[in-house]
Amino acid sequence: MFGKKAGAVTAALLTAVALTACSGGNGNNPAPTATESGGPTKELPKIYIYQNTGALNQKPEGSVPEKLEEMKQHYMDTLGIEPIAIVPPTGSAEEKLNLMLGSSDEVDTFQGNWDDYASKGAIIPLNDLLDQYGQDIKKAWPEEAWEYMTDKDGKIWGIPRGEPSVHYPIWVRSDWLKKLNLEMPQNLEELEAVMKAFKEQDPDGNGKDDTIPMMTDLNGIKNALMGGFLQDGNSNWIDPADNKLKPAELAPGFKDFMATMADWYQKGYIYKESFSKFDPLELLKTNRVGMSSMWYSRITLLFPQIKPSLPEGAEYEIIRGIEGPKGKLMTASPGSTASMVITKKAKHPDAVMKFINHQYQDIPTNSLTAAFGKDWRYTGDNKFDIELTTPDITYAGEYMVSLGTATELKYAFNDPVKKMHADYLTKEALNLEVAKMPIDSTIIYDKDALAENIPTNSDIDRLRSEELVKFVTGARPISEFDGYIEQLYQAGLDQWIEEYTRQYNEKKK
Repeated sequence: MFGKKAGAVTAALLTAVALTACSGGNGNNPAPTATESGGPTKELPKIYIYQNTGALNQKPEGSVPEKLEEMKQHYMDTLGIEPIAIVPPTGSAEEKLNLMLGSSDEVDTFQGNWDDYASKGAIIPLNDLLDQYGQDIKKAWPEEAWEYMTDKDGKIWGIPRGEPSVHYPIWVRSDWLKKLNLEMPQNLEELEAVMKAFKEQDPDGNGKDDTIPMMTDLNGIKNALMGGFLQDGNSNWIDPADNKLKPAELAPGFKDFMATMADWYQKGYIYKESFSKFDPLELLKTNRVGMSSMWYSRITLLFPQIKPSLPEGAEYEIIRGIEGPKGKLMTASPGSTASMVITKKAKHPDAVMKFINHQYQDIPTNSLTAAFGKDWRYTGDNKFDIELTTPDITYAGEYMVSLGTATELKYAFNDPVKKMHADYLTKEALNLEVAKMPIDSTIIYDKDALAENIPTNSDIDRLRSEELVKFVTGARPISEFDGYIEQLYQAGLDQWIEEYTRQYNEKKK
């Protein structure tokens, strides 16, 4: 997980160049390979990797050309397969992918939600390929991860990217707690008391009333805090009055959650720009942020970068065990249909599966090589602690197709900048005991049926996001909450409830 999905996980924009150079300077003319008998040369099977996995987050400009060629030759020699990386244009990866899928362009594998592509006939089921060439992939992922890859007929459409995880913890400046003689908060009242102290007592010591008690966003307040107010957390729920599945807005406690967030916002406890675009890294650099409830990597990846510029002792720690009136504050992210898929256009699907499977062999060695080439090494004998061997990454990961918890939780960087992120992944991300799980977390809803049976589904989704922001920021008074619920019904919420309930009852196990 080099960055957010996902959904999970908000990836960095990729470069607009196809890095497909080979020894002849043309990625479509592979180097010939001799047969074992010394007979005529034969052309290796080419596989075309659409690199939208997020692997290039570590180096968005891509590899040094000769290092990319070195890695291509490595796979040609090791597997007898010639990989060709297609790096999509900046800011339009999905658009470019759809154009390629609908044209004569070669594209064999990419990352996507399989249910978005299976119904369109763009990808193929993988059962037989996994049985024949993907045994290491099958062993690497737990059974529940495969459930998200499988349709009602038992067809497996993708290779998992992740599994249920905790993505929105609450981080707090523990050095500020010590400075103000405060204990780590264990409930909502104590959490609010800490925010109040951060706001009023100038823990950053700049003499100004500009401390930001909490940096967050819309997903942050829902996934990190809503569980303390709603029995099922940030989740749909079953209304016992009619046994129908309903959205969180109709659950007991939602109005209290919204009112509390609005109160915190008006008191200045929540960053004023939380629900518009802002740069978390630049905000952290100001040494004014007391807490964060955003996606975990907003701290694990960003804070270590700027820590040397902050006062000595600056530290963020996770608030563990905190609860509200309805229990745990956090809601875990369920598994998803995000996966590596193989297209119907693939001329050598067996080679694609062999290539992916290779990165699941000898975990984490092969997956690390796919990510960093030869620019890494183990620091001990345990095949767990690693470090990068060069200050600058030369191979960016264009051929990496094994991103996900099955490989990324098997190593940790012995590096002050990367260690915090690795420690979160290996020690915290899969600890589901600290969070609530959505009640329909195992349901893969049929998106086509949702669109067909809820014509206004997108309007309802938009209302749910936009109006929540309005209530929290005070643009709409809490007194209009009942009017908001009526708005949802006018937008087709009855149809929403009927269709989601139908699918939930049909698909639940």
